[in-house]
Amino acid sequence: MARTGITFEQVAHAADTQVGRGEKPTIQSIRAELGTGSPNTIHRHFQQWRAAQAPKERQAARLPDELASALAQEIERQSAAARADAEAEALEARQTADSLAEIGEEIEQVNYELSAKVEELEGQLKHLNSEHDAAKLEIERLRDEVERERISAENTRQQLAEARNRCQTLEEQRDQEHSTRLDAQREAKASEQARIDAERTQAVAAARLEAAQQQAEERAQSLKNEQQARRNDAEAHKQALAEQRDEWKERLAAAEKQAQEAQQRAQEADKAKTKAEVRSEALAARIDALGANEGEQQRLFESGKKR
Repeated sequence: MARTGITFEQVAHAADTQVGRGEKPTIQSIRAELGTGSPNTIHRHFQQWRAAQAPKERQAARLPDELASALAQEIERQSAAARADAEAEALEARQTADSLAEIGEEIEQVNYELSAKVEELEGQLKHLNSEHDAAKLEIERLRDEVERERISAENTRQQLAEARNRCQTLEEQRDQEHSTRLDAQREAKASEQARIDAERTQAVAAARLEAAQQQAEERAQSLKNEQQARRNDAEAHKQALAEQRDEWKERLAAAEKQAQEAQQRAQEADKAKTKAEVRSEALAARIDALGANEGEQQRLFESGKKR
């Protein structure tokens, strides 16, 4: 959006105040009087103020004789050509100064817009930094969660080892039961009743052994499936974090690049603005000098008339 600058009324009031104090207003003195304002804007309003000033009435002097009249005509003729050239040059200088003032204002507007863009990019960068900090906290949280999962998996491995130990114990019990069954079979040769009891004991023991072995195998398979599922979840979390971190890095790099380019454009605009202001001041000084020269010629002409 456009930036609000000083108005013509402010510049005109400052110039009138200085004239009232008997001072000659200039761009620098008006800027000092206002305490602010761009030299380009002050120059444009100052030119309007000068154009609105009513020219001073010249005092008509009556010549005492024809010699004075001829002298005045000769002086007027000689100064007319110089004044015409000076006025043409002054007009051209004023036009050039006005053009430079307009260019300077455009440069100031571009500089202001670039500054606003830089502020916007800095805000985006700050927001990205906040997101980056939040991502770091999320990564730390996920690391803690992965650590907890690792501890849980370790506990699962310990439980699996215990289950294997129980299976080994059951196998040893099975072997013991088998040995008992053999002993019972040997004793069955001596007694039919003992053989029946031994077979019944063997059947019960085998059923218990098979049930215990099946239960241990099912428990081991369940623990194995649970461990694999936890590993898959941890791997998926890890991959999602890696993709999100890469995306944030790319966004942060793009924002930093835009901010650097905007800052470089702002610096170039400041340099162009400074050059335009220097040229504008030089042209204004030249215009003031031409005005003073014209006044001096008019004073000489008046003095010649009086003589």
